[in-house]
Amino acid sequence: MGSNQHLEIVPSNITSDGKLSYKNGQPTIQLLIGAQDRFIVPGSVRLVGEFTVKKNDTIIPVASDGIRMNERLGVFSMIDTLSIFSQRSGQTIESINHHNRMMSSYLSVTQSQADFACHAYETALRFPNYKAQQLGVITNTQGANSSSGDSPNSFCIPLVSGLFLGQEPIPLSNSWGVGGLNIELQLAPDQQVLFSADNTDTALLDAFYELSNVRLICEVQTPGEDFKPEMTNTFVYNSISSYYNTINSANAVLNFNLGLKSVLGAFMNVVPASHINNFKRDGLATLEFTNKDGSNAEIEQLVFTRAGSREPLEYNIDTLQKTTVDNETADAQIVRNYMNAVMSFAKIQRTSVEPSVYRNIDYSTDNTYSGAKTIINGGAAWGIGVSYDGISNQGLDFSSSPFGVQLQLKLTTDNPQSVFLFVHSRQTVVSSGGSIQVMK
Repeated sequence: MGSNQHLEIVPSNITSDGKLSYKNGQPTIQLLIGAQDRFIVPGSVRLVGEFTVKKNDTIIPVASDGIRMNERLGVFSMIDTLSIFSQRSGQTIESINHHNRMMSSYLSVTQSQADFACHAYETALRFPNYKAQQLGVITNTQGANSSSGDSPNSFCIPLVSGLFLGQEPIPLSNSWGVGGLNIELQLAPDQQVLFSADNTDTALLDAFYELSNVRLICEVQTPGEDFKPEMTNTFVYNSISSYYNTINSANAVLNFNLGLKSVLGAFMNVVPASHINNFKRDGLATLEFTNKDGSNAEIEQLVFTRAGSREPLEYNIDTLQKTTVDNETADAQIVRNYMNAVMSFAKIQRTSVEPSVYRNIDYSTDNTYSGAKTIINGGAAWGIGVSYDGISNQGLDFSSSPFGVQLQLKLTTDNPQSVFLFVHSRQTVVSSGGSIQVMK
């Protein structure tokens, strides 16, 4: 490769005042990286800007308002959908719905409590203590401008996707690459990002979050003199696909038609459906299956299937809670498989998944949901999953075989559970004659 350069890109749909918010009719951020005979260094892509929470159009919240956001996610909670298209053809290269929920699992598994409490606060406004995050981000008045009332918190976050987490440079060329990139971010509703600390939504009726001074930064490489364009006609990358379903049964069966040929792993997280887009609840919490009174509905048995057959585990996972009703210990087999699905277990060097955030414990004894709002060390980090290929990177074919999960739960009340599934797969972009084809 030749020389490297840094790009700074302003959204193409920026408003006249430079501010973006879901409430004021700007739920989309569009970022265009034009076609050029260069490569993007994938790990260099960052979204930077300033994040502000307001009680209404002019007032910054105070602590007594009780406005909170998910401390495990911080500013990541604002990204509902991340989509990456070819600028030239408009073809979708990768699209991740419920990106903020995917990030809750990814960050929990791959970052330690030390990461969480140090640089994650500086870069993503995340902090493992919910009160400190509330005071430092939501009610922060240190940067307030007396004329506008703004109290911006600067952030710089990676855009996490399979494409941008890869190791291979991404070709941008019109003739031997993807033809430039159109990166589109759909912002999450205010009701999903913000919630009440005291089970009342009075202070949040007009509350919203706002972004300003948003831009994308990345590093690009210019090919050297010995570069041969025909070497880049095929570009292989990992992709993350998302799916959604609900269950409301003690014997639950989930089936998804993935339509993917090389599936490497699948993981999912859960929250009661009534908590989504609700100012009284944290709709981004990754809770266990939960009964209406706040008691958890422990898993007694878990089975992963492919076309109805047990695969890749050729046995049922019978948990500790199946034989010992009062056992509050997290089942080690479920925890390990979940972490292994997010990242190969042997490669995880640090994590914040621990008994205090991943365990079978009732969140509250009534419908106030109080326990789930104050779980220590950054809140709940629960999930389930399974890895299909952590060695060869070839994956398992689900193009015509449905992915399935069978669950036996202690779900004893009418309380629909939202299940968010994220599938990690291998995909290929083929460039030919100035056009591209994405092979899933």
